[in-house]
Amino acid sequence: MSMNEVSEWADFFNRMFGEARKAIMKQYKLEKDGSGAPESLSIREAVANFPCPVRIAEIKIDTKKHKHIEDEVCQIVRYDFSRSSAGEGFVQYYGLIDGKQSNELKELLVKNFDLNEDFCEDFCRDFRTIGWCDNETSYYAQFSLYNIRKNFEKFVFDFLFHAFSCFAQKIVQESKKGFDWNSNFNLKPNLVLPISELTKMDKTLSVFPPFSKGAGIEILQKDICDIQLISSVHEDVKRVFRHAKDLHVYGFFCYDFFAIAQHYAYLALESAIKNRYYQSFGQEVTLENRKGETIRIGRVDHQMLIDFCRRRRGWNVHALKINGEKFALGTGELLNWLVRRGVITMWERKQCNKGMRLRHLMSHLTRSYVFPPSYSVQALEFVADIINKLYSTSEPRTGDNSKPVFPVDFSPWRTR
Repeated sequence: MSMNEVSEWADFFNRMFGEARKAIMKQYKLEKDGSGAPESLSIREAVANFPCPVRIAEIKIDTKKHKHIEDEVCQIVRYDFSRSSAGEGFVQYYGLIDGKQSNELKELLVKNFDLNEDFCEDFCRDFRTIGWCDNETSYYAQFSLYNIRKNFEKFVFDFLFHAFSCFAQKIVQESKKGFDWNSNFNLKPNLVLPISELTKMDKTLSVFPPFSKGAGIEILQKDICDIQLISSVHEDVKRVFRHAKDLHVYGFFCYDFFAIAQHYAYLALESAIKNRYYQSFGQEVTLENRKGETIRIGRVDHQMLIDFCRRRRGWNVHALKINGEKFALGTGELLNWLVRRGVITMWERKQCNKGMRLRHLMSHLTRSYVFPPSYSVQALEFVADIINKLYSTSEPRTGDNSKPVFPVDFSPWRTR
């Protein structure tokens, strides 16, 4: 092989790595201040070190026998992603070898491409294996079914899709480990407690009667067992409310759960208000933007509509209409809509607003709150009363109505 051939291959791979770098940098973009996801930062750092050391050999193949091979001369390339090799000398070229000389080819692949003999045996038999990687090291061997000199763009794509994607997966796994806060700040892991310890009554409860007199978890269950939602309440609302009741009972083991039970009670109220609003529209609605453009859609919710408008040009959630009415985006708009429809009274609107203010307070914390069990009981009673009122004028939901039904022309998870 001549120095001229090595130089030509060096120029070829410099060009290939340059195109690959541009594509990867475009895919893994950073913020304006240079920050980004750990995996993006790690991948960009690795790509900035391109080119990496390359070993290449050309193989002459009988295309009449191996009809899946496109050209008589194909290349096998080994990349060492573990280190950078900028400048001259990053390409090692082993010349052209006849694929019919299987023993000579196997020796070359084992000695210079770090492939084991079993892989080489399979490869030389039919030339159908297009790549090998080693999880312990950072090399990848790529075989192309065509002459890469004649198909440069295709080769760049295959490099990104096969060779680099394999290396990128390893980078992502490493980046997921993140910064070791425990080691750097001498943090100790929590004790792993046996079930016998976890199921003991929280010591904080012992100051409250009747727990101070030996009462058990049954008292907490009795406190809330008759707080029920009527049958017409939406199933999603019932589920959130059930979580709140469960958390009240589990406060027996962890006193902080009483505060979380209150939070979930008010979250159930929010769910009830929004679901009651959407329930009035039935199984299908028509969305309209400020230009008068419309789209039919199945059952919707707040976040779905917000995402829908964010992903579609010309759709502003603040100017959105549902079935000809302005979309009630905020809490005030939702409560006003319920009053206008006669679902709740003005006084009940104040009660709903009170509950939503408490939901807001407990969702946006600056400090931790601690409440006695009686507070979560009161919250559950308060919220259940409002929710039952919201749904006392509606028909029970039947069938599969609680599940979203998307129209043919829209899926909220598909960006157009």
